Amino acid sequence: MSHHLLVRSVLTFSILLMAMPGYATASDEQRIDNIPMYGQPGITRPDFLKKADEDFVKQASEGFGSRESASKAWHTQAEQFVAKGDLDLAMRRYNQSWLLNPNNYQPYWGFGRVMLQRGKIEEAIQHLEKSKQLVDDQFQKVALLTDLGSAYSAQAERIPGSQAQDRERLFSLANQNFSESTALDPVYGNSWRRWAMSLYEQGNYADAWEKVKRARIQNARPFPPAFIRALEQKLPEPS
Repeated sequence: MSHHLLVRSVLTFSILLMAMPGYATASDEQRIDNIPMYGQPGITRPDFLKKADEDFVKQASEGFGSRESASKAWHTQAEQFVAKGDLDLAMRRYNQSWLLNPNNYQPYWGFGRVMLQRGKIEEAIQHLEKSKQLVDDQFQKVALLTDLGSAYSAQAERIPGSQAQDRERLFSLANQNFSESTALDPVYGNSWRRWAMSLYEQGNYADAWEKVKRARIQNARPFPPAFIRALEQKLPEPS
């Protein structure tokens, strides 16, 4: 992209952000722009917001050349807000990214990540599964699968021990996604790291140590010392 076009895109993005309506409900006590897909289909979209959506999509598409390009631009903005810890603003940008291109895997991934941080794991899994169905970037799919495996593992951890069959099913789904992720890219250390921590929760300590080793080989982020101590108490590190 030339310098002229880049400046134009940045200016277009800024103008559109200022022009966007707040997307609040009739009651100021509840917003619908910081929940996935504005709460659709459960929350009916009023006509005035449908019109605002159409205007936004038209302007953004013209500014960035296509709905697809605009969707990616809004997703990039959302990621920046996630990095700052501002989940509400991130969700608003993910929603705009989704509005621009409902077939883009990125906003669904974003929905899932935010829902995970909000503790709504079952809803997070739904969005991450949707993203997995749509993802067309094998490089990004590796990290997406890791997030999905982590979500299934977190959901399994919430299941009481008395419901062993449900826990086993969810942990099995976690293992499937971690396995697929590491098969796609064996050098992505975060997959091994998160898989190790999931296997600890499953009580599979020998395999957890194996994944710890693989994560260390790939220079993954160091494990929390408390995790390593807990794993050592269950099973000393194999030589």
